[in-house]
Parts: sequence; C-alpha cells; structure tokens
Amino acid sequence: MEIRPAVDTDATAVCRIIREADDARVISEAGWIHWRHTAAPDEHALHLVAADGSEVVGVGVCGLNRWTSSPGAAWCGVAVAGSRRRQGIGSALLDALLQTLEGVGATRATGFVRFSEEGERWATARGWERKLTGPLIAVDPRTIPEASLPAGFHFAPMAEAGPEAVYDAVVEAARDEPRPEPIDSIPYDDFISEWSHPDVDFQVSTVVCEGDRVVAFTEMRLVDDRAQHGFTGTRRDYRGRGLATAAKCVALRAAASRGVTRVTTSNAEENVSMRAVNRKLGFVPIGEHVIFGRDLGSP
Repeated sequence: MEIRPAVDTDATAVCRIIREADDARVISEAGWIHWRHTAAPDEHALHLVAADGSEVVGVGVCGLNRWTSSPGAAWCGVAVAGSRRRQGIGSALLDALLQTLEGVGATRATGFVRFSEEGERWATARGWERKLTGPLIAVDPRTIPEASLPAGFHFAPMAEAGPEAVYDAVVEAARDEPRPEPIDSIPYDDFISEWSHPDVDFQVSTVVCEGDRVVAFTEMRLVDDRAQHGFTGTRRDYRGRGLATAAKCVALRAAASRGVTRVTTSNAEENVSMRAVNRKLGFVPIGEHVIFGRDLGSP
C-alpha cells in the first residue's frame, strides 16, 4: 500500500470513492481537478490517495481554513472504498494529513462527513468529537411551485449579477452561518475560484435583487441528474420576507428543467430559519451530516 500525492488521472477513482462515502455529494472529475489546481498557496492544501498497485482505494485532503479569522483553524477529510475498510488505510491517510497540518501551524481541525455509526466510532477512537450536526435532506425539484417576490425585487441568474455583487452578499450572510469556526474572512480570490468551478451552474444558481443590489442568493451544483445546494443566504436587513425561499424555488425549478431529479442539502440544527425554509419546500430527511473536530498534537 502506498500513500502518495493525488494526480489528475486519479479523478475517476477519487470521485467514485467520495460518492460512495456520501451519495449526496455532487462532484465531477472536472470539479475535483479544478479543486486541486485552484487552492491558494497559503491554504497548504494537500490531496492524497492510498494506492494498492494501480488501484486507488482511499482518498484524503486537508488544508488551512482561509475563511475564518480564527488562527490555527484547518480542515481535513478521509474516505476509503467500502471493500477496503478496516485495513488501516483511513488511519494511514489521516496520520499523513494531520502531520502536514501540524507542520504548517494548524492547532485544530474539523471534518464534514456523512454520518454512519461505523464512521463515528472510527473518528471518536482517534480523538474527534461532534461539533455540529444537521439533517441531510432531499427534494425532487420537479415538485417545486413557481415563486413570487414582494414589489421592488426581481430574480436574476447568478451569472448575470456577477461575482462582485454576489460576493458582497455572501460575505454578509456567511457571518451568521453556524460553524465551529466563524466564516468571517472569505478571500475574494477564493470566491473567484469558486466562480469558475465546473460543477456550479451559474444560470441555475439564483439571486434576488433590489435594483442592482443582491440581497438574497442560492448556489447550485449540478452533475448529471443530481444537484446539491451550496450556500443560500439573505442580507441581514432583508430577512423574514421570503426572499431566500423564492430564490431556492427558482433555482430548483431551473435544475428540474435541466433534467435533475434529486437535490440535496443540509443545515446545522442551529440554523432554524433555513431548516424551516427547506421544510416548506418539501425537502425530506435522508440522513445526517456531522462536523467533527479535534485539537492537533493530542492523542
């Protein structure tokens, strides 16, 4: 067994393992390659694979968290092919990732995972603990009704609004997103990297505007007949008017017009307002997402 840096030709195997670990994850080979090649240097991102000869059987990724002002924050994730679990592959990948993070100054890490009892036992045995949980939910976008807006607002595809206008709204809304580390320092160059992500459909992703100002938004990733909501939010002064709900309706219907039959998303238990929006739209539980965390340098 070899733990080595990932290369572009690993994309098919890596995406298959990621989707096996969480079938709600919407990621294409092109999207994974884009992720690898657009990380900022000071993120110190590392993509690893575990290879048994020519077969990729496990994947791992880590980096420093550039979206928070909290020093020492980092993230990481590991997934192993179902047929190769309980062989020490995940532990070998995790050890390599944590060693890398400690070497670049990280003092704690979080990981976002699809819950399973086996996965939680594995994580807690290695010093991780739950930080946030939330239901993983899904809806058939073909069931979504048309949306309307209060007077003075209009819909637009995210592509039409442009990255600068959307970035300003995202930065404001993200500060209130429940996370173990505050999302209070999103670099504009990271946002621009996302703007060129091949899995994000910026014609389906939707904004609500008052004049030229983006006041609510929802992002959507599409691969084949599956889609996954990215971040949805509303500026603080515009909340409580149904704007995020309306934006999601438009995006979901647009996804359905592209042949999508299932859209997934998840929200922290603490995000009461967005969970209410999703219930109203007909999303139903299909599992749970969990953010685990641990201090680095500890057993």
